[in-house]
Amino acid sequence: MYSTKQRSLILSTLSTHGYHPTADELRAEIVRQGHEISTATVYRNLRQLCDSGSIMRIQIPDASDRYDAVNDGHYHLICERCGSVSDVPREAMPDFAVCVREKCGCEVNSASVLLYGVCAQCKRP
Repeated sequence: MYSTKQRSLILSTLSTHGYHPTADELRAEIVRQGHEISTATVYRNLRQLCDSGSIMRIQIPDASDRYDAVNDGHYHLICERCGSVSDVPREAMPDFAVCVREKCGCEVNSASVLLYGVCAQCKRP
């Protein structure tokens, strides 16, 4: 995959902000920075970045997909109060591929795990 100005801008914005925006939120942030970019360009480049493994797409049922610049296989918690998406390190969860192989004899190629609960911010008194 070759780099374009728009793809670099999307990746840079996503990496810099450290949150999990939707495509529309990401486009709005890029426009706020003074750049012109179409919605179609954002979606196309996000898809290409996901396909190449450069970023992670977080598919949330009944909500817009969110995107993460860190694609290291970590998990996410969706806050049931505020709707935010928080990172959960892999070390906090069992290795599902090993568990499935040991219990079922199957080989896991990939997995997507979403946890639902209350984020640290909403949990504060």
